[in-house]
Amino acid sequence: MSDQTRNREKQAAGEDQPDYSDIINLPHHVSARHPQMSRTARAAQFGSFEPLRDYRDVLAEERRLTDERPVLSEEEQKKLNEMVAKLASDTAQPSAKHPKIRMTVFVQDEKKEGGRIEEIPGILRAVNLELRYLVLEDGRKVPFRDLLRLTAERPEQFF
Repeated sequence: MSDQTRNREKQAAGEDQPDYSDIINLPHHVSARHPQMSRTARAAQFGSFEPLRDYRDVLAEERRLTDERPVLSEEEQKKLNEMVAKLASDTAQPSAKHPKIRMTVFVQDEKKEGGRIEEIPGILRAVNLELRYLVLEDGRKVPFRDLLRLTAERPEQFF
């Protein structure tokens, strides 16, 4: 029988397993050249391995719900147009007081179809009838097409 065959038989029988008795009690090696790495730094090497992170992000985005854009009735649209026209004439004068308003608007989602409905309070600075948007004191511009409801500081101007 060859030495290779004898060695394979010993390994299969578990007789040739090393017991490491010659090195088991030696002190732990500490490098003189490289400083020892902290446990936190060693653990951090493996912390960033997350192969399914992007997939989880895609699933979360897919599960995120959006609202459909509401459709206003003709009567609601007419009242909203009247309110915008009244605010445009009130703010067109240089000495006009800028009214406090509260708008309910539809904000289109940037990533998927639909969006969300939001309440926006503010002070109206101007109404641009040509480009069809409201300008608030903080510089935000709200397109007319996104308006769902609009109230002004005077009770007779409620919609």
